[in-house]
Amino acid sequence: MAKQISIRCPAPLAQIMIDALKWFVDRNYPAGADECSIAARDALYDLAGRLERELLAQGATAYSIRMRAFLCEAVRSYLALREIETGVRYDNRCQVLIDVCRGKADGSDFAAAAARDAAMTAGAG
Repeated sequence: MAKQISIRCPAPLAQIMIDALKWFVDRNYPAGADECSIAARDALYDLAGRLERELLAQGATAYSIRMRAFLCEAVRSYLALREIETGVRYDNRCQVLIDVCRGKADGSDFAAAAARDAAMTAGAG
């Protein structure tokens, strides 16, 4: 069995991770693709389901280290798109979420990161 990463965070952060992962899968692994893509799609959707059942509902879960790069890239790409769509900076919040995905933080500093992002957005305008 692959090494597991234990993560925990508040429900709003879990929801961002879930939304990011589902968006990432839909964007990069279309239905009806080759077998490898289908396998990756299924594994990533399974992870999204686990995050919903455990992280969103209970505040904690563990997942395979093999999925870490996918989850981190999903969060990065999703928040980069949100930044383009809204003009609001997400740099600091993205780093907090990446640290949560890696099991290095619990997201307790997300509000402070949001404030730093807001200051960066205001400074850019």
